Amino acid sequence: MKKKRIKSKNKDIGFISSNGICIDGDILMNCEREHNSGSFLWFQILLTFVTTICTAFMAVSFLDMEIYKTTIIYYSAMLSLVFGLMKSSHKIIKFSALGVMILHVIYLVSRISTIKYGLFVVIDRYLSRANQPNSTLGVQLSGISTIDYPYLASNFFVFFITLICLGTAAACLYRIDFPLLFIITFPVFELGMYWGWEPSMWTVIGLFVCWVTVLALHIINHTTNKAGRKNTFAVHERKRTFYFTSEKQKACFYNVFMKFTAILSSLVLVVIMLFSAITGFTRPESFAKYRHDISTAVSNFSLSDLRNAFSDYDGGFDLFGIKTVGGTNGGVLGKTAGISFNGSTALKVVTPKFSNTLYLRGYVAGVYNDNSWTPVDVNGNEDTFSDDFEQGKIWVQDLDYDLIQRKYVDLTPAQISVSVLGASKKFVYAPYASLYSSDGNTDDKKMRPTTESYVKLSSTKYSLYYFDPSLIEERLEALPEAIATEVPALSVNKDRGVDAYSEFVHQKYMDVSKSDELDKAYKEILNEYLGVDIYHKGDWTYEEISTAIKNYFSDNFTYTLEPGVTPKGEDFIDYFLGTQKEGYCSYFATAGAELLRMFGYPSRYVEGYVVLNSQLGEPEDDSTYEVSVKDKCAHAWAEVFIDNAGWYPAEFTPGYDNDNPNLTQQEKDPKEVTTTKNTESKPTTTTQNGGQGGTTSVVTKKPANSSKASTTKKTNFASNGHGAGVMSDAGKTSVSSRITENNSDHGSFAGIFITLGGLLLIGFGIVVHRDIKVKKMRSELSNGDNRSRTVAVYRYMLKYLKLIGIADSRNITDLQLCDRLTEKCQEMQINDFSHMIKYIGELAVKAEMSNSVISDEELETALSYFEIVKDKIVLPKLSGAKLLNAKFVYCLY
Repeated sequence: MKKKRIKSKNKDIGFISSNGICIDGDILMNCEREHNSGSFLWFQILLTFVTTICTAFMAVSFLDMEIYKTTIIYYSAMLSLVFGLMKSSHKIIKFSALGVMILHVIYLVSRISTIKYGLFVVIDRYLSRANQPNSTLGVQLSGISTIDYPYLASNFFVFFITLICLGTAAACLYRIDFPLLFIITFPVFELGMYWGWEPSMWTVIGLFVCWVTVLALHIINHTTNKAGRKNTFAVHERKRTFYFTSEKQKACFYNVFMKFTAILSSLVLVVIMLFSAITGFTRPESFAKYRHDISTAVSNFSLSDLRNAFSDYDGGFDLFGIKTVGGTNGGVLGKTAGISFNGSTALKVVTPKFSNTLYLRGYVAGVYNDNSWTPVDVNGNEDTFSDDFEQGKIWVQDLDYDLIQRKYVDLTPAQISVSVLGASKKFVYAPYASLYSSDGNTDDKKMRPTTESYVKLSSTKYSLYYFDPSLIEERLEALPEAIATEVPALSVNKDRGVDAYSEFVHQKYMDVSKSDELDKAYKEILNEYLGVDIYHKGDWTYEEISTAIKNYFSDNFTYTLEPGVTPKGEDFIDYFLGTQKEGYCSYFATAGAELLRMFGYPSRYVEGYVVLNSQLGEPEDDSTYEVSVKDKCAHAWAEVFIDNAGWYPAEFTPGYDNDNPNLTQQEKDPKEVTTTKNTESKPTTTTQNGGQGGTTSVVTKKPANSSKASTTKKTNFASNGHGAGVMSDAGKTSVSSRITENNSDHGSFAGIFITLGGLLLIGFGIVVHRDIKVKKMRSELSNGDNRSRTVAVYRYMLKYLKLIGIADSRNITDLQLCDRLTEKCQEMQINDFSHMIKYIGELAVKAEMSNSVISDEELETALSYFEIVKDKIVLPKLSGAKLLNAKFVYCLY
């Protein structure tokens, strides 16, 4: 009969090998020095504290508001310590920590109302920064002054820290569990990174170190567990495997491994940061945008759009119609239900002060077909102007700059510097009337213009000369009248090119889409906004035509970021003008460009960014301004060609007359968060929801001969961007709610005072407990028969020796223990007193295990030896924390 092979396995009684030998205990590893597990708990507490405080401050950094930092630091430290001490083996420490925790819970319950409103404030600030609607919270916070927001939010963060610390303590203290730690902390990180917000760097570093440390411990503890042994884990050294089965031995190893992992991961981050600082490398801000684009694309995924996924490969993804040029749609219309912003920075601009709105032109297209705009193709036969411009040492894109410079020789151009960050890397973003041919770069970094339309980007940093757009607008009507007569003789080639290009523009940019709804809109503008039935171009100025189109849109259409998709088979323009009647900038730019062509003006479609003059903030030392152009500044508009003047922006989107409805008031004017405007003696306005929490005031001034009466649309909007109610009377502010008033007398440190009061009571209890324990020890040593007093001397001697590390927890006899303690004394060079330890141990065994009588002389000798051990051996080696531990935890002094 074949004998069945017995497999090696772990059982609760020990490690059983295949030959049946049971090893009950740990296989010891050879180490250079003996490590102890005493400080492992403190490292766990430190790990819990670092994780908690990094997570809390990361959440605070995403809110962009003032929170009481002292409160966060205090509660993170206090709760981490309390959860750690609740794991202590000493009852007095465990119950004291439990008492503090109970007081803390009572405090939270007593502040539940304030915590609730603090939650509302935190959510409101988060949604406001994310530019998301928050009208419901506006009602909840109605009547609460924004002055009280930091106080309320700080109270909520006390509750938030409690939850975070509870989870991190479970993952770092009570078990080593990386998935649990990640589940608790990562959502806070993702809440900000979803919108592209960067948290404080130190919080990221701290959280990363904690993640790596716990992950390393988790892998060692769980991936090599042996069945049937709860605390067993293996450490592999080449082909040998060492098994640890006791919690203490594992903690000894963990103590070293945790330090090593934390230090190593910290060093890795330091090296990365040093490398970044030395080389100047920074993570592209578009990385944050890609995260948002991917999550958005999942909900909008369509196989039919897969072919467009990488259409903008050199400047960012056109990810299923979501991420696009200039932050809008790259000329692709009606494919998505809407657009959203993540708050990332698209451009960094340094410029002198300018008036009105600065339009930064990027993508340019002139052909509308199949619900999209594409650039005009220019073949060799049609290009009769490029050589003339080249001989004049400019490009066709420099036309408007050159004409203004020649007309107004006294004008001094401004210089703008642009850094392209999150925007598409295909296109140069530049103001109108810019000199593209002098970008400050050379060789392969030089700008690369196409024959027509946009200019290709070769370097993400460039500088251009341009003329202030406000000066262009003021003199626009005068330009065509005199430029031709004031051209210098040396510019004959450029002038010939200007004429050729003008002819080209009138051929290529006048095609109108066949659309019944477009025809209806044209006729309505004629009849109701110009007051005529038949249009003659010479009877009207461009300003009158553009104003009529603008008013038509303001009166009949709504601006929104979520207009919905254009149904399949429907023409975008027909559906927008006839059925949809709402949309964002791309919609109005498309219809506006087509209407301009119907009125006889060459026009095209443009995407890029707009910067308000109010966004300039405070000037630098050299009177220049640095502006972070966010993705919310992305815009699309129409462009009109004025003969002998060039291309200029034509704005038809409601709410964009020197405004941006997608920006909050603070983003529009960094110098002044809230402004009170006098509403008297102003033109009629149309107030609309500016999409995602903004309000828009659109001037609806009509031409003098318009036959259509001015109309006003009014929408009540009860939020000031922070969720607080706005009073109807100008100059008045809301009063604080009674909840805030009832709680304000406690101050922001009420919880800290309550906790400290509880700690004082607990401290008083500890002192009383120590007094009781010391009296009990003295009573056991001085009262009773000689046998019981001898055993008491032995037990207390072991406690005193344990204070300085002379102890052994193995399951051995008392005489073996005394021998082991004697050896440790010799290792610690305490040779003169080792015989005393052995004498007390042998006498205690005699008293406990035999019927022999313990004489008074033997007891007195044992007591004298005990006093020597207590006062001569142990006490000199105790100082600071160890002495406090001996007094108030072990209650031995």
